[in-house]
Amino acid sequence: MAGSNRPNYQSSTYGDGFADIYDDWYRNVTDIGGTVDLITNLAQSHTILELGVGTGRLALPISATGASICGVDSSAAMLDRLAKRDHLGAIETHRADMAQWLPTGPFGVIFSAYNTFFNLVTLDDQDSCLELVRERLEPGGRFVLEAFVPSTSPDLPSRGVESRHTSDATVLNVTIQEQSSSLVRGQSVEITQAGVTLRPWRILFRTPTELDDCATRHRLTLVDRWEDWRQTPFTDSSDHHVSVYAPIQR
Repeated sequence: MAGSNRPNYQSSTYGDGFADIYDDWYRNVTDIGGTVDLITNLAQSHTILELGVGTGRLALPISATGASICGVDSSAAMLDRLAKRDHLGAIETHRADMAQWLPTGPFGVIFSAYNTFFNLVTLDDQDSCLELVRERLEPGGRFVLEAFVPSTSPDLPSRGVESRHTSDATVLNVTIQEQSSSLVRGQSVEITQAGVTLRPWRILFRTPTELDDCATRHRLTLVDRWEDWRQTPFTDSSDHHVSVYAPIQR
């Protein structure tokens, strides 16, 4: 969870704003079992790095398989939540902006799940992250990126306000897409009896082709693309993708 293109929106803003409710709101937002199976199969016995590890929604079940995994997140609040859940201290964590720094590794698999890569909200940050990924991968390693497909996905926010209700709150999601870019700015407004909590977020989305082009510039080549973690074939109507990149050897 990283990146900034406004002085008042830092790399940690999203994580700090959502850490206290993340596990309740997003626990089952994607296929945890499928993610664990694919990532551990790709990694074999090599170490795994998760970008935007958050509260450990994926890292903890991956660790439970016996795999060696570490994670990076820019939000101290997210990492505090993970530490409280990681009773055995099995996951090595680093507080850092993933566009600026990653642990040296090298890693057999580096992955970014559930649109986390889009939380890098400048093109320079996305480029910088991919450059770091390429440097940290083992020669036969893999970078796995999960994201929505902008042209077909209902996950792409548009200008407007949507509401939903939980057992004790009303949540308004206010979004606006900038006309001159693929940047989407949003505000989650949670209304409870205790008051109003504002949770800002931003994403800079890219199409699969744009991601491929960016990866190629940083000597990463697409080797597989599926619709989901269960390796369902990717088609023109797919609204999500799980893309696997390999380092291009000199």
